[in-house]
Amino acid sequence: MKAVIIDDEYWTRNSIRRLADWERFGIVRVEEAEEGLSGLQIIQSIQPDIVITDMKMRGMNGVELLQKLSEDYPFIRKIVISGYDDFAYTKQAIQSKVDEYILKPIHPEELNRALEKAVRELQIARGLHAVQPLDKEILHMMTDAKQVITRNFQGLEVEGVCKKFAELATVLTALEPLQAGISNSLYKQFMYLLEEQVSRMLADTKSVIPASTGTLIVTDDTPVAQWVHMLTEAYMGVMEELIQKRRNKTRINIDEVRHYIERTYAEPITLESVAGQFFVSKEHLSRTFKQEVGSTVMDYIITMRVEKAKQLLQNPATSIKSAAEAVGYADLTYFHRIFKKVTGLTPGQIRNDSHE
Repeated sequence: MKAVIIDDEYWTRNSIRRLADWERFGIVRVEEAEEGLSGLQIIQSIQPDIVITDMKMRGMNGVELLQKLSEDYPFIRKIVISGYDDFAYTKQAIQSKVDEYILKPIHPEELNRALEKAVRELQIARGLHAVQPLDKEILHMMTDAKQVITRNFQGLEVEGVCKKFAELATVLTALEPLQAGISNSLYKQFMYLLEEQVSRMLADTKSVIPASTGTLIVTDDTPVAQWVHMLTEAYMGVMEELIQKRRNKTRINIDEVRHYIERTYAEPITLESVAGQFFVSKEHLSRTFKQEVGSTVMDYIITMRVEKAKQLLQNPATSIKSAAEAVGYADLTYFHRIFKKVTGLTPGQIRNDSHE
């Protein structure tokens, strides 16, 4: 399943991403938009199953968006998250047959309860009663496998990706027969992961992802070894083509690098991972970036994170911990140290000054 989050506040979108238990509900792709019009473009492109939207946004607001969804996409489940307890919004939400209307601040229990309801309604509508949520053992295994494969894919480490898929096949084969619908769900999740990783590197994903991967229909009777082998071949083929593109690349556009960092600064990116995205060596990237921008890649990322955190701390409702997590720092002590090093002030001082 796929979902789209539409909200003009970055930290709200980030909170929804962190608080929702996507994998438990079989939601394997989550996209974001800052307002209704761009949200509609994404909806038209990926045909999501669930839309989570704010009501008061610049441009096309939630009221207009819900009306459009009701008219053009009646089968999409709709969850409204709003900071405005306004009767007009509630009335429109009821008229648009939303699944849930949640007020900010967002609580994980409410959010996941709303997602569970939406997924259940989708399954009933599609007759997928046999599809079960992933059990804890498989869920933990999938989370680990995705992290390892993503890390190796970004570094174009073919051997690391193949090794993880081999481990996954061994464990899943020992668990056969799997629950109804699980094989199909897992196959789709890894294919969505491949598309997501390629889209970060190239505008045209179809040019490198083998068409055969989309024609394989994985059923409960498809052996684990067969569909994992297909995934391994797909990842290997894509990575080998990306490696070839990297070898043939002689120039790097620093403006593109800066735009990439602006989109991904809150993720655990490194000099190596950024270089991998642009098919250049980390030495070449480091030297060229310093010449054109005047700072190192990592200093640029750190400065951007701190500036974004300062902006978030202007909002009295944003805690220092939430601001740190929203810009990619899980370690609050480290965040304090970095923040003071860049600004000369603590996050608390910045927060108090802005509120005064």
